[in-house]
Amino acid sequence: MKIGLKSLAGVMAGAALLGAVSVIPAHAAEGQFESSMTGWRVGDESRRWWDNNDTWDYTGIYFSDCISDGGSGFNQASLRLWKDVSSAPDRSKGTRVNYCGWVDYGDPDDPGNYYFQLTDIHSGTFLTVKYVKVAW
Repeated sequence: MKIGLKSLAGVMAGAALLGAVSVIPAHAAEGQFESSMTGWRVGDESRRWWDNNDTWDYTGIYFSDCISDGGSGFNQASLRLWKDVSSAPDRSKGTRVNYCGWVDYGDPDDPGNYYFQLTDIHSGTFLTVKYVKVAW
């Protein structure tokens, strides 16, 4: 079967559009918020959010348009997800490396207040992320 140049161009444009749309994963989530980060240093923390754990969905953090002040520009940032525990030390839910995209922490297993913390910037001291999406 032959495919004409017009048909091939249409298929490729459709595939590119599908790829662009799926950059931010669809997430049938219990909740989400969008934000940005400016001049973050290692140790800085996000706002807290409440997860009822009603849906057993994963918790994910999406970064877009990442900038660091290192000589090689932005490469990666490590993020630790925490459960805020009032009567004991906060409980780590794991660390993931974000390459300016989506990272998934799995199902946090129990209801509570959660937040993420910047634990490492591969290149530089400051991190700016123009678009941040947290979904749970």
